[in-house]
Amino acid sequence: MKLFTETIITGDKLFVLKEETFPYNDFPLHIHPEYELILVLKSSGKRYVGDNINTFSSGDLCLFGPHLPHTFYNKHLPDNRDVHQVVIQFNEDMFGAGFFDKPQFSAIKGLFERSLHGICFKGTVRDKATQKIKEMLTADEAESASNLISILNMLGRSSEYELLSHYDYKSHAIHRDTERMSRVYHYLLDNFKRDIPLGEIASIANLSEEAFCRYFKKHTRKTHSEFMNELRISYACRLLQQKHLSILDVCFESGYKNISYFNRQFKLQMETSPLQYQKRKFPDEISTR
Repeated sequence: MKLFTETIITGDKLFVLKEETFPYNDFPLHIHPEYELILVLKSSGKRYVGDNINTFSSGDLCLFGPHLPHTFYNKHLPDNRDVHQVVIQFNEDMFGAGFFDKPQFSAIKGLFERSLHGICFKGTVRDKATQKIKEMLTADEAESASNLISILNMLGRSSEYELLSHYDYKSHAIHRDTERMSRVYHYLLDNFKRDIPLGEIASIANLSEEAFCRYFKKHTRKTHSEFMNELRISYACRLLQQKHLSILDVCFESGYKNISYFNRQFKLQMETSPLQYQKRKFPDEISTR
């Protein structure tokens, strides 16, 4: 699987602003030369940004710099996969060459540099930026342009953020390596509910088993087994929100063959047992099964 390059067509617009809804997110790991600010109004699943793999949920606000491999994915989840998001895509010279090089925009210039690693915003700045992004949806283009500058300045001046990837992705060599990781990532997402021998997934990356283990840890900051357990427990949480399923059903459906191991992994990640997790969802209906 080659790293997908998204083509963004702006026409005579200064930037792209779009509100999107679709039944699930299975867009491939991809890059584009534009900056992308994405507000998740409704959705949850896995987020892949450079060498960072983590969960995302409703309310998340992220900025991705040019050529940074990224995707949001939740097709692998059993239900509640609906996506509602707002996406803003723009070039650094949208207001003219050198516009953001002026001293008064130094905070935005610093924001652009940090975005090469991917940024997830938090707290008050995320809430204020979310409101302004929503206002852009009903504003004319001039008002939206003013709002966008205000949002970028606000985000650039804030310390309420997390950098996602260890690397920036200017190097073509890193891009070639990311294409390999894309093959591995999507293969695991498509097959996590069954046992995947180490040799099988290593062959997807065209590596020996030993080399694959080093490669995977370098590019995800997780071991292969840690990543698989995260996928399976995330899936199990969704299944446990369906009251007609027993804990044993959830265990097997999530890819585990041993209920004791499933319980240990669930408590390790969720800090509660599967039964207690399910009881929180259905306090008057769930009994020990």
